[in-house]
Parts: sequence; structure tokens; C-alpha cells
Amino acid sequence: MKILITGSNGFLGQYLCRHLSKLDYSVLAHTRTPQKNTSPKIKNINFDLNDNLEASNLNEIDVIVHCAGRAHVMNETANSPLDAYRKTNVQGTLNLAKKAVQSGVRRFIYLSSIKVNGEEASQIRPFTLDDKVNTGDPYGLSKYEAEQELLKLASKTGLEVVIIRPVLIYGPNVKANFKSMIELSAKKIPLPIGCLDNKRSMVSVYNLADFIHTCMTHPNASGEVFLVSDQDDISVKQLFEKLAYHQNNKLVMLPIPKALIGFLASLVGRKAVASRLCSELVVDTSKNIQLLGWHAPYSVDESLQKMFNTTTLK
Repeated sequence: MKILITGSNGFLGQYLCRHLSKLDYSVLAHTRTPQKNTSPKIKNINFDLNDNLEASNLNEIDVIVHCAGRAHVMNETANSPLDAYRKTNVQGTLNLAKKAVQSGVRRFIYLSSIKVNGEEASQIRPFTLDDKVNTGDPYGLSKYEAEQELLKLASKTGLEVVIIRPVLIYGPNVKANFKSMIELSAKKIPLPIGCLDNKRSMVSVYNLADFIHTCMTHPNASGEVFLVSDQDDISVKQLFEKLAYHQNNKLVMLPIPKALIGFLASLVGRKAVASRLCSELVVDTSKNIQLLGWHAPYSVDESLQKMFNTTTLK
């Protein structure tokens, strides 16, 4: 089976290329500009989703795993963020999917985002696929619009579309907020996290790659949308404790109320970050078990251990 992975130089794409090549798949690693081969089992292919795609040869590819896209931007500079997201995440995705149909690709796996469901779930119940779409920003809206366009195309052409909405992804050399949490949990200073008992679903690259592999091959995955996590939800406080433990540190946790954390964060322009730390976001992955028989192969502890065994913080 030949697999095309778009966004292969991104955090998830890099790991997925290595993982699938070790399983003896023929892997084509997509980037917009030429890159050096990282493995003899991985070949590079270069094209722009909105430019020279028609000239690209996607024949003989069985499955496309579409990881490329305009990522969520914390400090937006575009004049029209929604237009910028739509250009890459909607139109670029649709361009690739249409090219896949023309080239005889069998299955198209789209990495969407939990932001289609919303920024936070109820403390009473987790996010499910039956929830009303609640995209709170241009990024989440563009991801949802791309999902809808893919499902329309699938209904007209027979392309087997699979949509995956992952929660926060972590793993070796993770960036952004998760990297900041790793660095904070290594410091010998008190942290105001003693009251952060709100639970968050996460997914390690190890579990996500395994789930993507299942979606590549399982007949029941076609035409479906899935939420995916480690199936091992923990509180933010517990996460910091685990991160500290794996770095041989014991945290001193101050019991600062969440409301005060939010207020202080807003004073320094970090309200959005505080909101994510203090809010609940748990997803229901029972569909993955019932329809695909998929259980996450690694717990959070096992995933963190693997991550710290291979991570080099920069």
C-alpha cells in the first residue's frame, strides 16, 4: 500500500512518516518545498495545495493522510484571518481531494480539529459527535467547512473520506503550550495550579498514529467522523504532576482559585491560555471502540514516558 502524507515536516506529519515506514508501507512525504530524504523508505513529493497541484503525480497512491493546513494562530496578523484559513484549510483540502479522485486514490483521511466541537465541554458530559457544531474562531470554522466539502465530494464520487478530530496532540519535541507546561513543571518554583481539577482529553502521537493506521485499513471507517484521545483523561493538576515526575521534580502547588487565575491572566493578555488551563474538555470515543474495535494502545503515563525518552527540548 502506498501512502501520501501531507504536511510531512510538521509535528504530526514527521512522526507519522516514520511510524508508517517502519510498518513497511511505501510512504510519500509531502512538503511545499524540496526536503532531504529522512529515510530510504520515505520518498519526497513537493506541491502547493493552491498552485502546482495539477502537475503532481498522485497515481498509484492508495491512501492520503492530509495533515497539512494553516494551523491555529495565537497572535494573528492576517487582515482577514477567515479568508487565510479558508484558502489553505478549505480550498487547498478540496483541491487535493479532487486530485485524489482524478488519480484513483481510494481513501482520504482528513485531520480536522476538536475546535469544530468547541473550546470547552460541559463538566456534566463530554463532547460527542451528536453535539451541535460550535466553532469559536476562524480556524475551527475552516476545519468544519473542509469536513463538509469532503463529505459532499465523497457522496458524489465514491472517495472514501474519513474525518478525525483530535484533541491536544503531544509527543517528542512538542511545541507551543504543551512545551511551556513541560518547562514550567521542571522549575523549582511554586505554581498556582492546586485548584486545577478540571479534566482534559489529550492524545499522544503514538496513539493518534495507531488510530490513523486503523482508519487507513478498517472498512467501517469510510464515511465516518471520529473524535480521538488517549481514552485516559486527567486533570490539569495531575498532568503537571506527571510532567514534573518525569523530570525528577516535585511540584509545590498553590491553591489559587480558577477565577483569580483568569482575572490575573487577563491583566497580562493571557486570558485565552488561562481559559484552556481552567476549562473542561473531555471527548467521548466510544464510537471508536464500537465501530472499529480501537482502544488506545498507550496510557498517558506510558505516552509521557516514551516522550521523555526521546524528547530534546529546544
